[in-house]
Amino acid sequence: MNADNFQMATEQFLNGLKRSAATLRAYRADLNHLQRWLLERQQDLDAPALEAYFAAHEWAASTQNRKQTAIERFCRWARQHGKLELDPTLHLERPTVPPPHPRGLRREDVERIFAVIPASQARDALLFRLVFETGLRISEALNIHLDDLDLTKGDEHLTVLGKGGQRRTVLLDDPKLVGALRKYLRSLEYEHGPLFQAQKNGRGGPLRYQSVQERWQRYAAQVGVSCTLHKLRHSHATELVNGGVNLGTIRKRLGHRHIQTTLRYAEVSDASADAELRKWRRSRK
Repeated sequence: MNADNFQMATEQFLNGLKRSAATLRAYRADLNHLQRWLLERQQDLDAPALEAYFAAHEWAASTQNRKQTAIERFCRWARQHGKLELDPTLHLERPTVPPPHPRGLRREDVERIFAVIPASQARDALLFRLVFETGLRISEALNIHLDDLDLTKGDEHLTVLGKGGQRRTVLLDDPKLVGALRKYLRSLEYEHGPLFQAQKNGRGGPLRYQSVQERWQRYAAQVGVSCTLHKLRHSHATELVNGGVNLGTIRKRLGHRHIQTTLRYAEVSDASADAELRKWRRSRK
């Protein structure tokens, strides 16, 4: 397909595409950029030209993926409508997009959600604070049994079964959490079994993740905060990083098998970075 035919086909493709206005603008910009590049080099739209086009531009992986999506959809359309004999995108490789840095929530926003949990829902309040203050996975928290707790004063901790069947000990170092846990335990009418039980038809059973997630979303919606339950784990990890806790310690705390997973949290805030640099500078004087 030569450049002139490419331009006309682009308009036909976009006119028949049922997408949002923002998506159409992005597709038009990406296809026009490719069309101008081909025109300047007097090249047709084919596989070698596309490979040269992407090789000539050092885009971020996410940007290249977006552009490839637009071009691939256009080329499939052009092939189906007889405007291309072969699809030149078939052998294009997609760049690997690194996972985004997990985004946590500020403590004040989390506390706003905790504040709307009724006093009658002590189980919910304890479960959610436990996840926030320890960074446990939701599945780990729901699988805690009373026998997994050790509330020896000054050395409170629990044992959890993590991914891959790996057990680890998690320190309960937040006084507010420990106090809520002791109070909750005094209210229970059983001494063995899951720490968090559902109360349905008067019979206790294991809590389901879905029901817990729905309850959390209702609380968050009351204060207008967008936050998944899993984001509490991210929030804890972010606090630890910004507090200067060693990444090896954070890895053990969160139960990561590989330090590379923990490194995703290593984007500390500007304020924390500045404070650490000032501390280092003062130590050299």
